[in-house]
Formats: sequence, structure tokens, C-alpha cells
Amino acid sequence: MVVIQHDHHLTLIDLNPKYPHDEQVYDDEKELISIQAFQCSCGRCNKKITYFHRYYYKCDQCDYSLHKLCSELPTTLKHASHLEHTLSLFQNEPRQKCHVCECTIWGQQLCYYCSPCMLNICLACGTNEVYHHTIYHPSHKHPLVPTSRPILVACDACGEEHKGVFYQCFTCFRSFIHEDCAFRPKRLLIQHGTCDKFFHTHPLILTYGFPRVDQEAKFYPKCRVCDKSFSGYENLWVYKCEKCRYYTHFGCAYLRSKNSQEAASRITPERYEDDHGVLHLPLSDQNLEKVTDFFFKERNYESSITHHSHPLILVDAQCNDITTMTQNDALCNVCLIPIEKKMTFYKCKFNGQGCNFVLHEWCTRLPPELKGHKYHQEHTLLLLPKAGNEFFYYSCVQCHYKIDVWGAFIPDKIKHKSHPNHLLSSNYGYNRSGEDGYCRMCLSGFIDNNNISFGCDACGFHLHAGCAFLLPETIRHRYDKHPLSLAYSPIENHEGDYFCEVCEEELNPNAWFYHCHECVQSIHTTCAPLVPQSKAYLYGGLKVLCRRIKKRRIYKPECHPHPLSFLLGTRNAGECNKCGKDCYCEYILKCSGCKFVIHAERCLT
Repeated sequence: MVVIQHDHHLTLIDLNPKYPHDEQVYDDEKELISIQAFQCSCGRCNKKITYFHRYYYKCDQCDYSLHKLCSELPTTLKHASHLEHTLSLFQNEPRQKCHVCECTIWGQQLCYYCSPCMLNICLACGTNEVYHHTIYHPSHKHPLVPTSRPILVACDACGEEHKGVFYQCFTCFRSFIHEDCAFRPKRLLIQHGTCDKFFHTHPLILTYGFPRVDQEAKFYPKCRVCDKSFSGYENLWVYKCEKCRYYTHFGCAYLRSKNSQEAASRITPERYEDDHGVLHLPLSDQNLEKVTDFFFKERNYESSITHHSHPLILVDAQCNDITTMTQNDALCNVCLIPIEKKMTFYKCKFNGQGCNFVLHEWCTRLPPELKGHKYHQEHTLLLLPKAGNEFFYYSCVQCHYKIDVWGAFIPDKIKHKSHPNHLLSSNYGYNRSGEDGYCRMCLSGFIDNNNISFGCDACGFHLHAGCAFLLPETIRHRYDKHPLSLAYSPIENHEGDYFCEVCEEELNPNAWFYHCHECVQSIHTTCAPLVPQSKAYLYGGLKVLCRRIKKRRIYKPECHPHPLSFLLGTRNAGECNKCGKDCYCEYILKCSGCKFVIHAERCLT
């Protein structure tokens, strides 16, 4: 079919007058959204006209549109390879071969045709077709033109290696974008790109890089699909929802990368016959009685705590006076878990008179010995106190193996809301490394081989035991009149950065934190109740001390001539006189007379 000129007047339209400056698109900019999503058919080549072509002609009287570059093609041509006749611009119907280069000219493709000789010449040979398909892509400051034939090279958009036609810059030779990537939409619902495997409320916006300085400002987030880092790939394209801090690799948004395909395959919930006996976390209220019911429900031993020299008084839950004690004194001397309101507990008859020994009622029912324990099956473990009744542990008298009370009854499997599709299995003495070798709650690593953790090896998801057990699902705090819920990722529709209402420091929402959705307030897990043994690091992590010590109030060490008080370090506690590190939220020994301070655990030897 011979191409003929259109009868009506055509007006030139510029779809992107601000090129090469890319305009950020937000949900409420409907006009800009519709422009960037624009598509229509070219009346000459029958191919799509898109935002990336930038210029096109539009008929003033009918629905006819035309690529600007198509309009510039001559309708007749004299070619050196066929001087006998004049060739006409023609829309090919059956598949033909080019008279010059013998490439295939497909149906509906434009070419130059000699009707007397019935021969075809492709646009590449006739008019340098490469420049006919120039696009003005917002990812690059110069026009991009396609390669004349398919090549195998890594794409600068997604980072994956492709074979096909690439758009490249002939000005600076710095950009190679695969044609499949070049025309991906500016806005994408992640559920559409991933076949409903992943979900986010808002459309994601395509951006052409994730600079390191921006990653640092957002605390180095991970891809929400494959859970891998963006570090080292600052120039690759990213889909993101900035107000929700939801980021995905460009290839992951379409499940094209290997990591994203593996992640999608793990979305299906794990099937197991019965979850009876599996502990569900986090706890639905502030007390720890559900944990103790789970651990001790079939243990009806008589009191095994016979190592304290003073009489013990049972305090009923209704008469609980624990709020009159300091955070340090309210730690159970057996398991070192805080005693909270509405808990039944024992305290020393001389509590407040120099002996602050307290323990949960359930801790009196601990078995005095453990035979065939899963972590030490060779010998029997006996329940023994550390010197001074500071805390209790199970010990092997034959080989000096020790495990604290909390660790001795850790279940083999738990189910946690932060990883709802799979059970988490306990691991002991396993040191992880690599990109997945960190706790998802506090973002710190697993460096102590004596620590117990929980993990899903299929997904590379791991939690410290303390991070999994010690954080309730909701808390109450005097800084907010509503309950605060445990959040596992940034909050949707949260404007601006996150700051802790307690310590007023910036909060990393990639680590877990407590949040009030009504007041839009957040609190570090370490600034919340129930975790006085932790420290509010910049990353909001929960540091569970390996050997939390509960000592008497006054201590007379050899390292200092004055008596020292055992305290939990405040913000103005200063730096340790031995190691020089900050003492905030660490157990310390402090001299009230000369401002001497030292860490009670790691520096007191």
C-alpha cells in the first residue's frame, strides 16, 4: 500500500517540553500522569506514538496522528542501487527481502518499493532508519537511537544481560537501554507487575537511579520484592513510593530477575499439619504469661529455687507493687525477664532493706534438672545460681557447659507475624554471614556463637531470640494516649522522616518500632517499656545482653577506692573510664563522689 499525504492540517505536539529534565510524578498530578501515559497509533507506520517519542503531529479535524520522524520521510526516493526507477514509500503487506541488505521486511513495515521491478528497499538502506526511531528518554540528556541489529549486552536500566535491540546515545556513548525496558510505564501498581504476588496501595513511580546519598538518608532500604540491597547499583532504575518508603529494583517489579522469581515462589504459605505447640509471636499483650504458659504448662515441679538464704514472700497479682521498684530491681533473679503489673511473683522478706531478690512465680516451678537437653544431650544439666544469686542457669558439672533459663526452654519452632508464610526454626551456636546474616528486628548481625536465634533458611529471614520474644505486639506509653503497635516496616502515607517521641532522635523505620496510627507518633523499641536492658542505637536495634547482671545496690571493687552504685546508665552518665565508650542504657557502676563510671559487665574484670 502506497503511503499518501494526509489531507488536513497537522499540528506539531511536544509531549515533553522540559526534556531532558525529568518531572517527578505524584498521585495528584493527573494532567502530568495522563501525558506520560499517552499512547496513540501512527497513521503512517502503524506503530505506537508514546511520551518517549516526544514530538508528533496531530490532525486538527480528525483522529489522525503521525510520528514527527515519519512525517519527515520522503514519499519518493532515488537510490544508488536502483537508478532506473523512482521508489515510493510503501507499507509492506507480505513479508519481503530488502534488495540491498537482504534483511526481512515484515508485514505493515515501511519500506521503499519499485512497482515496475517489484523490489523493496528497507528504510535502513534507503534513509538511515536508525535515526527514524530516535526517542527522547527522560533517563538521559541526549536523544537515544536503536541499534541496527540485535546485540548481547548488559542493560543500563535493569542491570541484566539481554539479547535484542538496544537504545544507545551517539553523543556520549554512555547509555545502553534494552527496548523492553525503555518503554516500561512511568507508574506501576506492583500487583500488576508481579501477577498479584506482591501488593502496595499506591502506584510506584519509575526513577532513573538511587544515589548513595539518598540511600543513606533512608537508612539503606532493601528491595521489597527480593529483599536485596540497592548498594552498588546506584545508577540502575528503581520503582518507588517515596511517601511509604517502598522501593523495588526495576527488574523485580516485573519478576524478571532471578532473585525476584525466587522471592515470588516463596510467597505461598507453608503447609503444615498442625500448629498446636507452635508459639505465635509477638505477644498480644504486655505481660509474658502466655510465654510462661507455653513453656511451663506441663511442669508442676515443687519449688526448685532453694538457693536463697532469706524467706520469700508471695505477692499476688492484685497486690503487685512492682511499680515502686526501679527497673533494675524488677528484673527476675532467675530468668532476668522484667516483672510487670498483674504478675504474681516472690520477693525477699528483706526487699528494700539491702536484698532485692525477686522472681516470677512460674520460675519457682522450673525443673531442678534437665536430662537429654537438645543442646547438650550427653549429660544432665542442673539448675544452679551464679555467684551471689545474680541469675540462674542450667549447668553440666562434668564439662562446665552452661545455658541460661530463658535459652533452655526456647521452642524448636515459632510463628511470627513479621514472617507469616513460614515457621521459624531455632538455631544455636550458628554464626551467619553474608547479606542475609542479620536480625530483621534490630538489623544487627549474629556474632556470638552462644546466642540462640530463629530463622527461615529458605527466605534468609532471621531473628535474635530476644528480638522475637521480648517485644509485645502493642504497648502503652505515657507519651501517647493510644496503644502503640509494633511495626515491621515503614508506615504507609507517612509524611517526612521518623523521630522517636521519647529520645527525640531520628528513627530507622527499616528496623522494628512502635507506632501510633492515630497520633502519627513513633517510638524506638529500645525506648519502649519492658526492655531496660537495651540501648537506643541509631538503627533502633534491641541489644539483648548475653549475661545481664543484677547486683546489689552498693559495690566495693578493687579498681576504685570509693563505693560504687549499680545503675542503669542515663543520657548524662558519661563515658566509661576504662573503654571510653558511652554508658547510656548500659548497666554501670558509678561513684557519686568523683564521677567515676565503668561498665558493669564488659569492663569490670
